[in-house]
Amino acid sequence: MKKILLAFDDPGGGLAVSSILDTLLKESNSGFIIYSGKLSRRFLDKKDTEKFEIREIDSFINREEADKIFEKENPDIIITGTGGGNAEQELRNAAFRKNIKSIVILDFWKDYSRRWKYSDYSFEEMKDIVCVMDELTKKEMESENFKVENLMVTGHPYLDKIFSTNQYINKTETGFNGIGNILFLSQPLEIIGVKNYDTHPFELFLKAVGQFALKFNKYISVKIKLHPSENKSDEIVEIMNRYNKELLKVELVSKENSLSELIENCDLVAGYNTIALFEAKAAGKRAISLKVAKINNSLSRAMSDAGIEITGADTESIFSRLTEDSLVKADIKKFSGSIRNCVNVIMKELSLN
Repeated sequence: MKKILLAFDDPGGGLAVSSILDTLLKESNSGFIIYSGKLSRRFLDKKDTEKFEIREIDSFINREEADKIFEKENPDIIITGTGGGNAEQELRNAAFRKNIKSIVILDFWKDYSRRWKYSDYSFEEMKDIVCVMDELTKKEMESENFKVENLMVTGHPYLDKIFSTNQYINKTETGFNGIGNILFLSQPLEIIGVKNYDTHPFELFLKAVGQFALKFNKYISVKIKLHPSENKSDEIVEIMNRYNKELLKVELVSKENSLSELIENCDLVAGYNTIALFEAKAAGKRAISLKVAKINNSLSRAMSDAGIEITGADTESIFSRLTEDSLVKADIKKFSGSIRNCVNVIMKELSLN
């Protein structure tokens, strides 16, 4: 029996890699070991854990720790995400040294080279097979010196999962008259490319919502959910307090609050460029992305395909978007088949071992 080692640290990678697990378990007569980061462990809670072993992995490990994992598990192939730490890359480094097959599942449309920041090998030497979301992503990676033979266009397995199951609700978008409860998905600005600003984008958003509430004499609740890697800051608290007015209630929800429940109970979801905006669309909600920094063409296309509305991050643009009915229609067929494609890549590499 062959052995497959899967590893993911960040939630983004955890969602992408864990989405292929059910299909892979059914079709591959292999042993499975999963190394998961703390924030991603929850994605395995509803899986049939009798079919695989789970271990915890830190965001940062050293070469010796990676080698010990390989000595203990002796995998025939590894499947990894691309987290912000070095853990997954140290495992890929070990696979490279030991000439063991390595498959990487990309989970977002940016920072491609950075995901190999801790690599011991060059892109020219790289043996990893990388499952990428679409042809645009592939071209963008090629422009960053990735070799075309390392890139396989499979689609995004997590988007395939959420848009093709009964979680997807095909219903009429909420027009501006139906906006009463808003969920704002925060992210650390530095990780989305914002280093300097005069006014925080969240404040510009609340200003627009406040103008909207006054114009239509409408009570609006805005709940803000911080990113898993984000801590409550004095700046965010000050902004919230400043805009808590008669027609506008702004509150910070706990990190323990279920994102799916928050999405279910809101009329509109807004944020920057998080995967959770795609989750909102899969749940049939209107979703608005504030363009606070330059984004790749591939991300812009994926958002449009999902039906996410992209708007400028200035108050005037946001206000205009809020007062217009959504005209963006999802083309979710573009996300289908991604799980199947990823599993096919893995099964092919297993058969070549």
